[in-house]
Amino acid sequence: MKKNIKALVVRTAGINCDIETVHALTAVGAAADLAHTNEITLGKCKILDYDILVFPGGFSYGDDIAGGKIWSVHMAKVFEDIKKFINSGRPVMGICNGFQVLTKLGFLPERKDYKQTASLTFNDSGVFIDKWVKLKVNKNSPCIFTKNIGEIIELPIAHGEGKIIIEDKQILENIVKQNAIALTYVDNPNGSVLDIAGLCNAKGNCFGLMPHPERYAFEQQHPSWTRKEMENVKAAGLQIFKNAVDYL
Repeated sequence: MKKNIKALVVRTAGINCDIETVHALTAVGAAADLAHTNEITLGKCKILDYDILVFPGGFSYGDDIAGGKIWSVHMAKVFEDIKKFINSGRPVMGICNGFQVLTKLGFLPERKDYKQTASLTFNDSGVFIDKWVKLKVNKNSPCIFTKNIGEIIELPIAHGEGKIIIEDKQILENIVKQNAIALTYVDNPNGSVLDIAGLCNAKGNCFGLMPHPERYAFEQQHPSWTRKEMENVKAAGLQIFKNAVDYL
């Protein structure tokens, strides 16, 4: 008998990909709830009651100060619950703004002291980038979300602060050694160190990425879906969500 998988998608002011994320999770068989950050920090909705946790993309609080900064300050109020959730092995994904939150909370890159060692800052181009990109999947990564999706996939990006910087060389060496870099850009659009597009923890159950899998949950969302070359091509974004459900 298949387990009933409960997923929680967190939203707040300025988030604009929450409904799409719920829809993608529902499409792969999860029962997805949408909860405002305030409901969670006030204890009305409890993170630990769920099996999957997702921080979606958007521009929380207008990205004032820095992308995801204010949202991470609010989510720090339930830091211990998020920590327990990840340590229990349950899947956690931060998409775009959600990835920025996971880095600022110190969950990615993974450290025992949860000190922030990475930041997502302004693209090298100095402008907002909104386009489809090709991504290389690290087949040696423990990331549970990137299994069985091919070696090269396409997903859309939409960010002004997508350049990941990690200044500590030891941290960089560690994430390479641990295969924590789950996704890399084929043609780096923002200047991210080591072409990083997505990072995971050692267990592979905590995953942050700048591209938007919820925006490619169905073949018809690809700009070339009517062309012959798109025939029989599965939507890579949907498989990312399906992998979380299959894992559980």
